[in-house]
Amino acid sequence: MIARHAKLLSRLSLPIFALIVIIIAFFATAASYILIRVQNDHTLNMANQSMKFVYRNIWYQFETMNNVAGFILSNPSIEGLLDRRYEEAYDAVGDYFALQTNLENLSLLSLLNDTGSRSTAQKSYAISIALEPGSGLYGIATDHFDPTPGIYKYEDLQDQIWYRSLKSGARQTEWWGQRTGQSNSAMIYSARIKTSIKDGRSVGVVIVGADTGSIRSVFENAQLEKGYHLLLDENNRVIYSERYGFLESVGQLPFIRELEGAKGSQVAKVDGEQHRVMFDTFTNGWKLLTVVPESHFTQYTFAISAIGAATAIAALLVAGVILRRIVVRVTVPITRLVSAMHRPEVLEFKEPLPEQNSGIYEVDELGQKFSSMLVTLHALIEKSFVEEMERRQLQLELLHAQINPHFLYNTLDLINCRAIMAGDRESSHIVRSLANVFRHSLNRGEAWISLRDEVNQVEAYLHIQQMMMDNLQVDIQVPDELMAASVVHLSLQPLVENAIKHGFAGQVSNCRIGITAGRTSKGLVLRIEDNGQGCDPVRMNRLLRDHPGIASGGKAGGVRSGYGTLNVHRRIQLHCGEAYGLRYVAADTGTCVEIEMPFRIAERIPGQEELANV
Repeated sequence: MIARHAKLLSRLSLPIFALIVIIIAFFATAASYILIRVQNDHTLNMANQSMKFVYRNIWYQFETMNNVAGFILSNPSIEGLLDRRYEEAYDAVGDYFALQTNLENLSLLSLLNDTGSRSTAQKSYAISIALEPGSGLYGIATDHFDPTPGIYKYEDLQDQIWYRSLKSGARQTEWWGQRTGQSNSAMIYSARIKTSIKDGRSVGVVIVGADTGSIRSVFENAQLEKGYHLLLDENNRVIYSERYGFLESVGQLPFIRELEGAKGSQVAKVDGEQHRVMFDTFTNGWKLLTVVPESHFTQYTFAISAIGAATAIAALLVAGVILRRIVVRVTVPITRLVSAMHRPEVLEFKEPLPEQNSGIYEVDELGQKFSSMLVTLHALIEKSFVEEMERRQLQLELLHAQINPHFLYNTLDLINCRAIMAGDRESSHIVRSLANVFRHSLNRGEAWISLRDEVNQVEAYLHIQQMMMDNLQVDIQVPDELMAASVVHLSLQPLVENAIKHGFAGQVSNCRIGITAGRTSKGLVLRIEDNGQGCDPVRMNRLLRDHPGIASGGKAGGVRSGYGTLNVHRRIQLHCGEAYGLRYVAADTGTCVEIEMPFRIAERIPGQEELANV
């Protein structure tokens, strides 16, 4: 009893506990995964937001520098000062100082002050004009260029790469970075050519400079917990970064060389560690990069996983204790019940199953019902034994009452020989057709027959009917490729007989019967059509569907032979399923019945003889 109890306990508890483990592990893993993804996505989103913040502010500063240059290029008063001609140099002094004042005033209108830092606000712009001989102020302009606001001659700039590129017309605006002045300040510049509105001659170059300190506050306001930003020019030199120096060349770094496209995000190794590199490109060709270590995105992964694992283990321990108590409470009464059931006295129906009171309604009810079932089972066994003896007696009597088919064939063969000897060929044909009908009808007791043999039986039957009805016309069209199909035995003959007996009742001429076969998506379809009295197909289909037990006879049930319409329909459904059987189809004249069965090729039984004429 202890062994059985342990076996039942293990068989119940182990699968249930395994199921609980799987469920808890699944939900713990799913919850941890979701939390990790949410945390990682949040961290990545914060990095993206920081990059977008820096990008928008730097773009705004670049646009502001463009707007300042555009204002100088399009301002009518400045245009007049630059385009005016003077007979003597001293005549231009007043206009020179007026233009100088305008440039200094524009330099003071900085919208890019270092608002994020606590240092003293400083002028961010250095707006200057490098004049060419086409301007009337060229003669009194300062000879040597200096990046402070002022008016200079262009000769010092001719060797600058940006100046040559600008003069070549490759770009409308040139951008670059350089250190200038006595303080060696890090500056970014943009330059555009100033041409005369009147005649289009080149007057000079408008240069707008901005101290990189003006963008320091942007980077400070968007600092990353881990990682850094990079602002690079077109030659991959650093314009500003928390990590690299001004104009430091970083183009040789692998993660810089691997950048593809104008915008994107990729994972690259930086200083031996995987980093997420996000980048975007400004309209002037400069790039902004945000480099964050991958470990920053997964910093909470271990903690979340550990919490999830600890929660799952605690849930498993609680579930295990509760499961043990439940299973033991259920299995012990069942084990006792099984032990009582194995007692010889109970198995031999000598005494009833002992009652028990386990305190569990289901287990107690199971014992009582099983005890009642044993009594009923004992009575059923005795009754079944008596019925089986009666059934065997009836089968024996039926076996003695059967007609020997060989005696029938030999008798028909004798009649056929006598008819031939007497020269009565017509009687010989009738006897041979009748023999074929009987031979196919018996079919060695098989439920299935080939369509070829089924058609042969119908042809033999109709041959006899044509001898009795001179006006009967028969048209059988079955493709050769369907002759090998297997059909339920005695499917066609009862329907043909039903058509002759009921469809042609009272009709003495022009009686036609057609039999065709075809394939559909569901299987094989046999169609029997006649031009007799006809019937209501809706009513006939309803009788086939709703009254499977009506007695055969009359037009509804078929003939009284026992193989009527309903008989054929029920036998096909018994062998093929409820989806198959007979159905009546509306016809212009007479009756049309279709037989639908699954299509399959008939298999020849080894040793089976061909069904031939007598």
